[in-house]
Amino acid sequence: MMGPSTQELQAALTDTSKACHHLWEENKDLQGRFVNELGELQRLQVAIQQLEQNQRAEQAFAAKQSMAEMQKRATTLYELLGQKRSEIVQKLHDGTNIATGLQTQLITDKLFNWKNAQKLAQIGVPFDERDSFLDEIQMEFEFLAEHNWQLNMFACWMCDLLRRAPQLNDGLAQSTIGKLTVISEQMNKLLFMLVSQSFIVSVQPEPVLKTQHKFVTEVRLLIGDKLGIRQQLSNTNVSVKIIAEDEAKQMSADYDSHKEIRNNKTVGTISNDFEKLTMDERGHLAAKFNNSKLTRIAHRKPPPKGASDMKCAANMQAATDQKYALLFYITPFQMGNLSKASGVRMEEQFDVWTLSLPIMVTVHGSQDCDAQVAILWHRAFASISRNPNATDVTAVTWDNLALMLRNKFQLFTGARRPLSESDLAYLSEKMLMPNVADQKPITFHRFAKQAMRDELAFSFWEWFFSIMQLIKQKLLKYWDEGWCIGFISKHDASQSMMMSPHSSFLLRFSDTQTGAVSIGFVCDEEGQKVPFHLAPLTIKDLDQLSLASRIASCPQLRDIRYSHHSQLSAVSFFLFQIHVSPHRQGRDTNGNFRRMSNAPSMFGADSPSPLSIQSKLDWSPGEVHQNSMMEMADDLGQILTVSGMDSMSGDVETLLGPAFKNQITNFHPHDNSHQQHNLHFVDMSHPAIMLQQQQQQQQHHHTHNHNHNQFYPS
Repeated sequence: MMGPSTQELQAALTDTSKACHHLWEENKDLQGRFVNELGELQRLQVAIQQLEQNQRAEQAFAAKQSMAEMQKRATTLYELLGQKRSEIVQKLHDGTNIATGLQTQLITDKLFNWKNAQKLAQIGVPFDERDSFLDEIQMEFEFLAEHNWQLNMFACWMCDLLRRAPQLNDGLAQSTIGKLTVISEQMNKLLFMLVSQSFIVSVQPEPVLKTQHKFVTEVRLLIGDKLGIRQQLSNTNVSVKIIAEDEAKQMSADYDSHKEIRNNKTVGTISNDFEKLTMDERGHLAAKFNNSKLTRIAHRKPPPKGASDMKCAANMQAATDQKYALLFYITPFQMGNLSKASGVRMEEQFDVWTLSLPIMVTVHGSQDCDAQVAILWHRAFASISRNPNATDVTAVTWDNLALMLRNKFQLFTGARRPLSESDLAYLSEKMLMPNVADQKPITFHRFAKQAMRDELAFSFWEWFFSIMQLIKQKLLKYWDEGWCIGFISKHDASQSMMMSPHSSFLLRFSDTQTGAVSIGFVCDEEGQKVPFHLAPLTIKDLDQLSLASRIASCPQLRDIRYSHHSQLSAVSFFLFQIHVSPHRQGRDTNGNFRRMSNAPSMFGADSPSPLSIQSKLDWSPGEVHQNSMMEMADDLGQILTVSGMDSMSGDVETLLGPAFKNQITNFHPHDNSHQQHNLHFVDMSHPAIMLQQQQQQQQHHHTHNHNHNQFYPS
């Protein structure tokens, strides 16, 4: 049987708050009338005593009769007052139960589902309603905070009213105060839990952070400003630190403990590690970390060489798969004078904190592949609740794995064309045992660590990850337009091309080399179709000469007119791609296709694309070009990290060098000799600059046409 809906519970809580307000007014009015009645009785009692002393018996008798009637009314009033006190206690108790049910439903159901969808969105599962869903959750948090505060306020007011009431020997006032105190304590705990759970990571950091690189994240307080929180937190910061995932699990298990958050052991250094909570026009109270950088991380060291005991083996395994978490905290968090009126001795200041999802940290680009697969498996199959006793998911079915790969592929590459059923069928052949009906679940070790085949030195994930990098950096246009078939075996590719009515070629991903695309084609030799497959091309190969240029200038493809599965004339098409202006076709100067839209940063962004050199158009097989440009490689970033350059120290002018000092020394703002400098370079519309730009454009256009003419047959 279904329980009451959220709307029904909210309506019941609203009615209960109104009833409590009405009962509070009645209790205040009845107690005021009762106090007045007692005052009249006391005055009449004194008058009777004086009349008796003056031996005015008749008047004293009449006064006693009046006093008896007044005592009767006061007794009736006191009974009604006791009844109203019981009613408001019961209503407050009912309100506490309703608020508890709503809060439990909100946190363990709706907020949990939102967090789980947020986790899955980091591997590509669509979550378009993320913002609207969170706004609905915030409205429920604000609703609960407001009504919790009201109910607690009525409980505190009643306690204060009862302490001011005349104390009778029946102890009704004291027993009512005891009940109200218990209710107030429960409401305080609910409110503290509500505030704590409303502090969430609304924008998760990228699952794989790299040292010496900035990361972006955002935390949000979902109770908004209903309780005047913004004013209370005007001088308070939201701080962030990085901790080990094991400690994050322990913190989640001991959530109710009063351990100092600042005492948590950090395992790295973050620059710009605090922000302010600000309210935007949508009513979001949030702190945005846009300039924070992880400058150092302390990985656990592997055991010494020669160690073979089980403990050392476990440590070695942990050293290659260490997860971390970002800890955000507001300390101390102030809630004003809450619970003072009720006399409950509770902390007015407490720590509010939240944790990011588990993250991986790399210090070198070579670690990206392993870090990505570890966090991908966690995002897809692990629970968002950090239970220290829970066991990790070590094996899943192919259907679950295929769904994960499909989502990850689109998110990582940014491709519009998803993996098809035939693509997934080809991938399944790499993971499943052939001709076996009852397939065993695929383990993480089989997926990410074990060699894809006995004769290969790489795993399925290494192969698939390198293909995603290849598509993202070099083949995105080819993939989206269907010019790259990609996931097809060499045998099937040969058979498919040989069945084609025209001589054609296709692009497929090599399964004997990571991150490589192979050009396959069929030629007519003495009336027979013969398939050929050229040596695979990697990202480095395509950096030296783009795929379009290679296809257009490849002598083996000159007589082939069609791309497989396409009606386009193959060589003519790729010649067109090279000759048309790169700016119009969305290509760089090296002939590689690039996206024209400003796509958002995707989860799992790998290292920046390697710098491409100017492609040489008169290409011949085996010719390579050396890149003379020096890059700031990952090794240099690692050296900076190891050297401890976590923050600037010393004299700033010394860091900027002697040239900066000379500029300061030689600069005289009032020296007239500096007034004659020609600053027309600031104005790009200056005639001299416009003439220079026109000459450069004409020279570039002449050179551009001369180079492209080499591709056309003479």
